[in-house]
Amino acid sequence: MHIQCTKTMLDYIKPNVIEHITENDMYAWHAHLIKRSGKNLLVLMYDFSRFTVVFYGLKKSHIKELYPMISVAVMNSMMDAGIPLDAIGAYVDRRPESLSFSKTKNRTLVARLNKAVEMADHILGTDGYHPDSIEQRHASLFCNELLVCEDNYKVFYYPKNKLRECANGLISSHLI
Repeated sequence: MHIQCTKTMLDYIKPNVIEHITENDMYAWHAHLIKRSGKNLLVLMYDFSRFTVVFYGLKKSHIKELYPMISVAVMNSMMDAGIPLDAIGAYVDRRPESLSFSKTKNRTLVARLNKAVEMADHILGTDGYHPDSIEQRHASLFCNELLVCEDNYKVFYYPKNKLRECANGLISSHLI
């Protein structure tokens, strides 16, 4: 998976930054980190569909296990959104062996990421967070069920539905 990080996120995790072409990359995500109530709120957003995964309470100790943590959270969020298990399996089977990181390059995707962070922050502020888990599945589900728009409100969709379409495309290409 390739994660394009905001400056705040890069400063926190201090990864080896590489150049990576993310055009048409099925494993391209964006990440942003903010402080809320003295804890770190990490929001990951899938570039193709704006599918969101939310973490609250990220600590430096979690950085060592970031890839497994993100992988499990993505699978859980996909299941919560009703993505078929064979589609989740196809996505997981093809994923890269490790995480790679770079700076954000696309202002449009950063604006979309900021909107996802705003929605995640809103739901955590309204409904609270689950202190027993770093993964905030209720916030991820909330963000993935919100209607999003593109192209001056000419195109609109639900992130979970668009991800389902992408995942179903993986299944059909996996069978060929």
